[in-house]
Amino acid sequence: MENLPPSMLHKILSTVATMSLRDFGSARIAFPGFNEVGRENHFYRSANIIYLNDWVHEVSVVRTFRLKCYRSGNPEAIYLRGMYEFFMLHLLDEGREKIHLAGERGCELAQFVNGMLNLAFSVDRRGIVHNYPAFTRQHVYKMFQIICSWQLSGHWDYDKPGMFLFVAERIDPNVPCDCWCSHIDPAEFEVSLNGSRSRWKCDRCFWNCAAWDFCDEIHLTARAWPIED
Repeated sequence: MENLPPSMLHKILSTVATMSLRDFGSARIAFPGFNEVGRENHFYRSANIIYLNDWVHEVSVVRTFRLKCYRSGNPEAIYLRGMYEFFMLHLLDEGREKIHLAGERGCELAQFVNGMLNLAFSVDRRGIVHNYPAFTRQHVYKMFQIICSWQLSGHWDYDKPGMFLFVAERIDPNVPCDCWCSHIDPAEFEVSLNGSRSRWKCDRCFWNCAAWDFCDEIHLTARAWPIED
């Protein structure tokens, strides 16, 4: 361990912190190299906290860790704070600003959420979205796997903001029913990351369905933020 470079110690300690903050503390006590890395602002600025657990016996430690990351400018912490403000405090402008900032600082999930929110809010009176983000379809499938995973999803104990509900309810998920792409004969299919096949859709139908699915799922990933902040 003493021969490992600081960058490798950082990766190991970051992984440990994501799994258990109790083990994170133990690792810093057991090995001076981990303790040195764990003191640096760079560690808190770049730690992966999207999947940080919320075990009951570690709640206070988790809150302290998240606040340190946020105050150090961690993109994932900024994203989580933005999601909390947008979906739980109903501060839509402040929340979207933080989500956008987190995306600019390199948080991939924030980049996706920001792009999909822009897409959803571009819905017209016919229920069709227009502001297509520059994501590939495979990237959309990848990000949906993340936001629908059990580690992030399943948070129900709050009401969605009225403006978000208004936008989500206007998006028409049935656009493909009357589109030319649904009448291609023979039918064309595309394969998602999990190996499942679905009927190919034109861009208009694909993004309309993606926007509707996004609005139906993303609010479940918002989590409470430390009240000390």
